[in-house]
Amino acid sequence: MLGPRLEGRNGVALVPPTLEHFRLHPAWEVQPEASRFMGPRFGELTPEKQEKRFKETADGQTQIQWTIAYEGEPVGFTGIFHIDWVRRDGETGLFIGRHDLYGRGIASEAVRLRTGFAWRELRLRRVHNWVALANRGSRRANEKVGYRRMGLLPRSYFRSGEWYDEWLGEAFANTFPTDDLTARLDVPQRGSGDESQHAGE
Repeated sequence: MLGPRLEGRNGVALVPPTLEHFRLHPAWEVQPEASRFMGPRFGELTPEKQEKRFKETADGQTQIQWTIAYEGEPVGFTGIFHIDWVRRDGETGLFIGRHDLYGRGIASEAVRLRTGFAWRELRLRRVHNWVALANRGSRRANEKVGYRRMGLLPRSYFRSGEWYDEWLGEAFANTFPTDDLTARLDVPQRGSGDESQHAGE
């Protein structure tokens, strides 16, 4: 599924992806500065493959994806993937392809918008993700909106001559910042039901 437009702060918005946006992904993903923490560097990045991925994303019923826009220009993508509609759980991810824009709070705002949508519109119970432990910026962006570490996967992948550990994070609606719209949601509290089994660290 293609996500709806979500207006954010400081020039950041999540917008429905287009095929033209998907065709930007290969150029972003081959930039060493942008793809440093993406894992092994291989895969098909042809225009035909991108068109297929776009169609699969648009038709998919267990994922929702956005293009990240900054001041009206596409700069990356984010989404909720592998959604389990029974357990109300989904895996999240984000990629900023413009490394010259790092440090402007784009990732933090994109994560805030995406996570708020997970609670307000999809009514998910939990979202989780995997982030390279060395990727401090991405971890901070997730922690700002309530993600907490639930584990660490040592030596998860090999890249550029070294092994990378992965930080495993999760968030629940009741850990979302209270100054956001989701503060009005009637959400289960930590410690009730099976959510207590997923307490942070």
